Amino acid sequence: MHIVIAGAGEVGYNLAKVLCENHNVFVIEKDEAKVENIQNLNVEVVQGNAANVKVLKKANIDKADLFLAVTGSDEVNLLAGIAARRLGAKKIIVRVGNPEYVDKPIVKDHPIGYDLIICPQLALANEIANLIMIPGAIEFISLSGGKADMVEIVVSEDSPIAGKRISELHLPRNIIITAIYRDGDLIVPRGNTVIKAGDVLTIFGRAEDIAKIKKKFGNVLVKNVVIFGGGTIGSYIARILDSSRLNVKLIDSDIKVCEQLCGILKHVKVVVGDATDLDFLIEEDVGKADVVIATTESDEKNLLISLLSKSLGAKKAIAKVEKGSYIKLFERVGIDYALSPRRVTFIELMKYLRLVDIRTIVDIRHEATVLEVSVKNRNLSGKRIADIKLPKRSIIGGILRGDDCIIPRGDTEIRLGDRLLIFTTWDEIDEIEEIFE
Repeated sequence: MHIVIAGAGEVGYNLAKVLCENHNVFVIEKDEAKVENIQNLNVEVVQGNAANVKVLKKANIDKADLFLAVTGSDEVNLLAGIAARRLGAKKIIVRVGNPEYVDKPIVKDHPIGYDLIICPQLALANEIANLIMIPGAIEFISLSGGKADMVEIVVSEDSPIAGKRISELHLPRNIIITAIYRDGDLIVPRGNTVIKAGDVLTIFGRAEDIAKIKKKFGNVLVKNVVIFGGGTIGSYIARILDSSRLNVKLIDSDIKVCEQLCGILKHVKVVVGDATDLDFLIEEDVGKADVVIATTESDEKNLLISLLSKSLGAKKAIAKVEKGSYIKLFERVGIDYALSPRRVTFIELMKYLRLVDIRTIVDIRHEATVLEVSVKNRNLSGKRIADIKLPKRSIIGGILRGDDCIIPRGDTEIRLGDRLLIFTTWDEIDEIEEIFE
């Protein structure tokens, strides 16, 4: 494929780094420092403004199978996308930071002509909301009309399943544990795998059965949530949680922002105050929060707010981080989740770039993924799950057949037209593609 990427920032650089291994990649960038930095990759670099027709032509835009506009300017990205389409690029993907251009995290087949528009801020807000919507778990996806869900559950010290083997859990037939995260490692569980306190389990199954097993895992319900920052990310999270049964409070130092949000939010309590004022945090009972979410414009402020809140007793802290290099630092000093809009953007784009017969539908902790694979090979039809030799860290978690969702066992046979939900790692995707090609 001939791919043109506009922008060599964090997202553009990482996309170019991955894509240049198997594709002919051109990168357009006007900043000299970024141009110099990206020249260590196997890409062709064109220095200039991506919205300039002459610059686009230098990148052979008329031959482009894919054009990715990920510069730091929304207007440049949008204009470059339109120009690239007119000049012959087959597929156009654009990143925008201002939610006024889109009303949801991802918009496909935009009427103006973009194949996909992604808003990092809204995508990040959506991911944060997913971290807390299900008590004690992370909801990744709902499938087959809401008949199936995938969630993460943390095994606490006093959990009744700690120390037990998977085979001893006696889970409902329509429930399967697809992955275990332990001390930074990803484990694909088998029947004799022993669950330990601190493990993070990824569970897939029918929605009604997942609802039944929550108490089995000994989770503490999330009831009280405090959001710091009423900007794009904080307000979008608040709107998502506004219809939930959670007690949600949003804190911002700008009176005008708070007044505006009061007119939008029906159930979220909006408070004006300084999030770095310890006395104010004590007065607002922040220490009683099950989850605090820091979404201000400053990474340093988000770190301080999170640490102050946890020192007062808040159980979990989620922080927005703009600088990717800060993520490990935040998590090392005690922040439970440090999430970057740029990282979320990169992951979403990598998902979309695999939307062919094999479709990446969700990213798990940036280490693993879920593929939706359409069974089109007649040689696979009638084969049992146990007879399909998948890579070591891959497992078929579900089968979508018509309107039904089947949680397979080893003797389950697959059929032509089935859509398999395969839980795997990013480095095993190519092997999966070869098997189901």
